[in-house]
Amino acid sequence: MRVSWHLGRVCGIDLYLHPTALLVVFLVSGILPTPFGTVALAVALLTSIVLHELGHALMARRYGIETADITLYVIGGVARLERMPRSAGPELLIALAGPAVNFAIVLGLTLLIQFMGFVGLPDPEFLQVVVAINWVLGLFNLLPVFPMDGGRVLRAILSGPMGRRRATEAAVFLGRILAVGGGIYFLANGQYQAVILSAFILFAGSMELRQVRGETLGRGFLTREGVIDIPPPQAGFRWVDLGDGILRQVPIMVPSGGRGQSWN
Repeated sequence: MRVSWHLGRVCGIDLYLHPTALLVVFLVSGILPTPFGTVALAVALLTSIVLHELGHALMARRYGIETADITLYVIGGVARLERMPRSAGPELLIALAGPAVNFAIVLGLTLLIQFMGFVGLPDPEFLQVVVAINWVLGLFNLLPVFPMDGGRVLRAILSGPMGRRRATEAAVFLGRILAVGGGIYFLANGQYQAVILSAFILFAGSMELRQVRGETLGRGFLTREGVIDIPPPQAGFRWVDLGDGILRQVPIMVPSGGRGQSWN
């Protein structure tokens, strides 16, 4: 049963708000001096996240990949694509589309702030904070940590010379190093929210690697006697006969009220 609240549809995509997203108010508290400013800043942050995820979704739509829904969490947004791109070019552009939206917001608001100063309007502190938030969102998502956008960019670049599976393994390995190192640093400095984010990166990266390995394993197993010898599939996967002696592992789908794979 879905615990998120349905906010409506944007560009034909269902938008949900998970209860944890309400904690964003506490994350931005104290940045602006008034309670109204805090709430407005929380709304601006969630709106920026929605636009970021729409960047992914609309770029994916150009390649015939629809998005089941977008859900907002305290750690960010998740766009559930109906399927993941299999070639490097589309994956690279879809990954870059999200941060590109944040940088476009930075550019647009910076020009607006300069115009306001030119005509003599008061210094817009709220807009300056929103600019800083979008800078952080854009740059943070470009870190080469899988499954964030930067990790997907890295995999897309490595897929050509290394293949999708090995590129995923390399991207996940680098992500694990950075996540563990970052987690130790954040824990030592008492930044426990960032520790949770590091743990999420480790978990999500491992799940993605498991998915890719399951897709690429099983291209036929023949013994010397010519008899197909099929090893047990990975947990959560099953063998599918593609014909001509070719087998492939595919994930076991469990009905959950929706389908798709996550794009952060």
